[in-house]
Amino acid sequence: MTSKNYEDKLVTIRKKIDEIDSQIVELLAQRRDKIRELAKVKSSLKLKIRDQKRETQVIANSEKRAVEMGLDPSFVNKIFLEIIEYGRRTEGEVRGEVKKIAYLSPRGTFTEEAALKYATGTEAELIPMSTIASIISAVENKHVDIGIIPIENSVEGSVTITLDLLARSEAKICGEIILPVVHNLISKEKISLDKITKVYSHPQALAQCRTFLAKKLPHAHLYETLSTAEAVKMVAEEEDTNIAAIGSLAAAKLYGMTVLAEGIQDEQTNETRFAVIAPEDTEPTGQDKTSIAIFLLQDRPGALCEVLEQFKERNINLTRIESRPSKRVLGDYIFFVDLEGHRKDPKVKEAIINIRKIAGEVKIMGSFPSAKKKNTLSL
Repeated sequence: MTSKNYEDKLVTIRKKIDEIDSQIVELLAQRRDKIRELAKVKSSLKLKIRDQKRETQVIANSEKRAVEMGLDPSFVNKIFLEIIEYGRRTEGEVRGEVKKIAYLSPRGTFTEEAALKYATGTEAELIPMSTIASIISAVENKHVDIGIIPIENSVEGSVTITLDLLARSEAKICGEIILPVVHNLISKEKISLDKITKVYSHPQALAQCRTFLAKKLPHAHLYETLSTAEAVKMVAEEEDTNIAAIGSLAAAKLYGMTVLAEGIQDEQTNETRFAVIAPEDTEPTGQDKTSIAIFLLQDRPGALCEVLEQFKERNINLTRIESRPSKRVLGDYIFFVDLEGHRKDPKVKEAIINIRKIAGEVKIMGSFPSAKKKNTLSL
């Protein structure tokens, strides 16, 4: 067969593939139209948008059919997960009942786990965003209803970028989620630890697993990524099988990876607190917390003591206090305070009024129900 014959055959095959691709898109459009019909019927029957049993059955059927057709079932699984999610969004648009929740991308992050936890029992569309700043901006501009962002870790401390942005944002903290974080060593296939040459993960995850890494992988080079999920995705896409990532079981499952070791974090009580933000905070519940940012007029002896005295005099318990540079001039600080009580509680309201006489500015970042620590991550 001549070179010309091969070129002609290549054109013919590609044309056929294009026709098949077009058919796939047409079938997806037909499926969307049926979802719209389904949405109206389910609304009349007062059924929820998400039917977990039905979704599980659809996935199982697609995987079974994939095997029959000689396809990789995990590949088909990923496609149908996206199709089902698109179907939920379409149904929500028809019914007008979906709450938009932004979280830190990509899929498989601990922030997504927190968002899923928050969305339990509600009709929600989860929207991944690349940065904490973009999530806060989306909430401010009302492009989404809710944002979920990490604000504090029990091992590594506060997420400073979150504090800095919220201090100057119109978005309000309306809730919090405190969840245990479990880190796992993940690779493409089962290999011995001594063969691993590189480990990828978010800087905090690497720091939280430093003892395990020093003892079990002293020879491996460590590389930072924007998130734990991105690390898992990166390792999944690399041809090198002697590399690993630190991430969640959810991310490992999402990308079809192998878990080499579970629970490798140094502290088994490792927890992360996520802030739930919205255009407005919440009304009092009786079990509330309030976050405020205090900008002192000037650095002078006793200024912070005078501020703290306002809480002591009214028997207001502080659950957190820390300082951050104001980014105005060297030596100028913002003090972030979490306290028990709602901004509308008389004693809290009175304390804030008095502090405003001492400080240059007091920003109420939000009042919200105090989280219950019984929440757990389904990792």
